[in-house]
Amino acid sequence: MDNSKRKPLQTIIITGTLGILIVIGGTAGFLAEQKKLLDRLEQKQACFLDLVEFRGRLIEFELSRKKTFRNSHAFSKQDKRSEKKAASLLFVYDKLLTDLKTAGLQPLPSLTESREGRVVISGLYLENFLSELNKAVEKSETETKKATGELVVINEFFLFFILIMLLTLSITAGWQLHRNYRRTLIPLAQLASQMKLLNRNIPESIHDTAEEIKKELTGTSHSSDITQITESIMEFFTEIEAKNKKLDEVNIRDEKTGLFNYRHFKEHLIIETERTKRQGNKVSLAMIDIDHFKEYNDRNGHVAGDQVLKTLAELITSQCRSSDMPSRFGGEEFAVLFPNTDSGTAREIAVRLRKAICAEPFENEEYQPSGQLTVSIGVATFPRDAGDWRALVENADRALYSAKSSGRNSVVTFASIEKEEPARNET
Repeated sequence: MDNSKRKPLQTIIITGTLGILIVIGGTAGFLAEQKKLLDRLEQKQACFLDLVEFRGRLIEFELSRKKTFRNSHAFSKQDKRSEKKAASLLFVYDKLLTDLKTAGLQPLPSLTESREGRVVISGLYLENFLSELNKAVEKSETETKKATGELVVINEFFLFFILIMLLTLSITAGWQLHRNYRRTLIPLAQLASQMKLLNRNIPESIHDTAEEIKKELTGTSHSSDITQITESIMEFFTEIEAKNKKLDEVNIRDEKTGLFNYRHFKEHLIIETERTKRQGNKVSLAMIDIDHFKEYNDRNGHVAGDQVLKTLAELITSQCRSSDMPSRFGGEEFAVLFPNTDSGTAREIAVRLRKAICAEPFENEEYQPSGQLTVSIGVATFPRDAGDWRALVENADRALYSAKSSGRNSVVTFASIEKEEPARNET
């Protein structure tokens, strides 16, 4: 090889080597910073979840203590139990304070006071403490979102950094790089084009972009350097996608029941009805409403009512199949979406659920008008009972109304209503 050819080639090799070293160094620095941000995000997420759990335990403790005061004949025995619960609660509280301090979050005010030589949880200041605790939960949630935002920003910066380096290498190398290092240039161009799309769509397109990169690089001959860079970026994609899934799970769940919320339910309802139109299948919907729930709430209080909602959510989930989608529709009303399910099968599941709820012992249910806590259920099926998802919800709701009108604690399908209406008209 003569000198005229050796010099440009040497320049390309030196430039390429330096560029790769910078990319590797930047990647290593990014991964270290990313790990630190991920650890901080996990700490704040854990604090947020612990605060929510502690708030629930504190409310349960206060409710239990009020019951103790009402049952004066068993006060002594119950008081000892209350002290044990308080000790357990204070232990969790002390650990929570430590975790808040570690995560850099604002500490909570004192939960205890001295009384007759003992340290007890003060009922006098519990309302104020709960107010501060709610603020701490909101603050923790805000800090979690802020940490997520910081993580997205550094990811964007890293992607821009990689893109600039790749473009710099491409310009410096020129046609010699394209001619002599085809195994490097083509994969770089493919990777750069995908990262341009990702920069415009973070974080929604992370999964799709990663799949496109895998597809385009599969079967393509490329250098070990490109393999290393691609694997680093793919690992980054995997970590970010996992974190996004955790955050999405928090956003799509109802806080009181743990079921899917209305927004997530509506999205899947629309998707399932459109899929059913294309494939010619059936999708059913059950609307569930607690009978005389307002009277139960008025008599027992909203804390007891929330416990009923939670128990019903567990019963609904236990009776559903893995493909079904139980959701909290709003208030005391639930909805269950049954993909690829006809009206008869959906009704069978609904009847089984109604019986399970009847058999469940609820606190103070004997004071309900029927002597127990029950539900009414309406079932409708697409496309037989409705032309679109809105009509499906409306007709399932009509069947639910019919179940309530006919005495409650029953399951009614929209198809049975249609059969009854012509009979009434004939008479």
